[in-house]
Amino acid sequence: MKAYLDIVLDEVTRVLHKIDDASSRAFVRELARCKSIYITGVGRSGLVVQAFGQRLMHLGFDVHLAHEITAPAIRRGDLLVACSGTGTTLLPHYMARKARRIHARVVCLTARPTSPLAKISNLTVPIPAPLERGPETRQPARSLFEQVLFLYLDSVILTAMHELRIPGRKIRRRHANLE
Repeated sequence: MKAYLDIVLDEVTRVLHKIDDASSRAFVRELARCKSIYITGVGRSGLVVQAFGQRLMHLGFDVHLAHEITAPAIRRGDLLVACSGTGTTLLPHYMARKARRIHARVVCLTARPTSPLAKISNLTVPIPAPLERGPETRQPARSLFEQVLFLYLDSVILTAMHELRIPGRKIRRRHANLE
């Protein structure tokens, strides 16, 4: 078991260190200047996106899962964060096209920076993880992308906390209390 844990940790560390700092800082600036944030992703990426949304809410952002029935209409000045390893997943791509028509901003996180989703986004944060097993990963398809995405988005949260000077006590007040 330990040998496999070491494989996962080594692969994740290697990919995290390749993520471009400039696009990461631009992502935090996009979050800071928007009115409302909408998030979308499908499958395991969708689960990661939900965790990110919860943390954004803890920071005090007005955040919505874009596909939920309670999500209000997206407007100019809002931001859609779309996550798709391939950049071809139908729902995030459709939502990004629609958001752009409404003049909302779109940030995409993808392993394929030349994908259709990346091409229509205002900002692309490439997550340079292989999507299939091969020489760069021994894990099942897409696992490395999803693991890196989760940890990367947590680092975005930490960066936003620091740059926007959001104290821990404000986060604790917003944490769920019906558990």
